[in-house]
Amino acid sequence: MKSSRLPWLVLVLIGVALLAAYGEASTPPPSSSSLPYVRALAPRPAAPATMGDPFSVSPPAPAVASPGAVPPAPTLAPALPWRVIGKQYDEQEGWAVFLARGEETRIVRTGDTLDETYRVVAIQPPVLTLQHLKRATRQTLDIGEARE
Repeated sequence: MKSSRLPWLVLVLIGVALLAAYGEASTPPPSSSSLPYVRALAPRPAAPATMGDPFSVSPPAPAVASPGAVPPAPTLAPALPWRVIGKQYDEQEGWAVFLARGEETRIVRTGDTLDETYRVVAIQPPVLTLQHLKRATRQTLDIGEARE
């Protein structure tokens, strides 16, 4: 800050302080008689006695489902992290599907388990059916049509 502005700022500060201390007193608020359009507030009705203590520690009562209520939707299994890079049919072992996730490649057959999360239930082109072990839900992965 320039030194030539400092005296002016001090002078303004002193003036503001003097106005705050000795300035005009603020005018009182208008009386209710001067404002005929303002109505008095009506008293609030008493709260019902059935509400109970809002600060109590007891757990809330369980909600009772109405007869027409819709049950909650089941949780869905997460999206499959693998992509299909190929498949092969062997007369003795059946279908084998080549799956990739990042740099990892897996060869799966019916009955195999993936990451202890999914089990290969069926391989029937054009789909591979997986079952999520914890949720017991099934998901399909498109593997393409069988070609001879």
